[in-house]
Amino acid sequence: MNRMEFVNLTVQNHVGIVTIDRPPVNAVNRQLYKEIMDTFRSINEIDEIRVAILRAEGKMFVAGNDVKDLQQLNIDNGHEYRDMVKDSLGSVYQCRVPVVGAINGPAFGAGLGYAACCDILVASEEAVFGIPEIKIGIVGGAQWLSLLVPGKVVRCMALTGCSIKAQELKQYGAVYKVVPGEKLMEAATEVANVLMTNSPIMLRYWKEALNINADARLAEKYDVESDFTGKYMVTEDFKETLTAFLEKRKPLFKGK
Repeated sequence: MNRMEFVNLTVQNHVGIVTIDRPPVNAVNRQLYKEIMDTFRSINEIDEIRVAILRAEGKMFVAGNDVKDLQQLNIDNGHEYRDMVKDSLGSVYQCRVPVVGAINGPAFGAGLGYAACCDILVASEEAVFGIPEIKIGIVGGAQWLSLLVPGKVVRCMALTGCSIKAQELKQYGAVYKVVPGEKLMEAATEVANVLMTNSPIMLRYWKEALNINADARLAEKYDVESDFTGKYMVTEDFKETLTAFLEKRKPLFKGK
């Protein structure tokens, strides 16, 4: 129904299926951020769609930001990049219909953000969630993670860069079901079908009310984190962080 280079939208029985496909690991670059945003905003204009499913091709859900894009960031263009990320994630969070996330594998950084912005999550047994931003010199993602886990877990994951498996996330109540990979779309479709037993108008009203009451400052919190990334960009450690990550070696930080 709506195919872009990296994102495809199809509609089946009133369910809008959004598929991310940017091999090899679905890393998010500027184009993919925009395609996801445009796709979810288009869903708001399609009355036929009553529920959406967000899924991805490949062994990973979304690996996070494309580090090549991050290398182009500086103190002058950082705010523009921040707003692009915020608007893309926000398009999922603010989508007028419920969004079921079908998480097939690792969801890191922006991938965790997209998962967190879904209303209900089902995950494969291979799914892993994390915000390893500290490993690439970025402050950001904790406010999305806070939609999934308690505050102390947010701090631990943000400050260490460590990730957790889907089954552990289920224990926190963030994941509705954990299933074998081959049954993931079946499980997501079952959830969508249950949602559609309710009035489509009530689904939209409920989602809007839940979003309003959840956290009116969610986007502002992302801005706070991004401002610290901007401060970090002018340091020698920032350059070393990205260089070491790309060269797959331990960084040698100087603290300046």
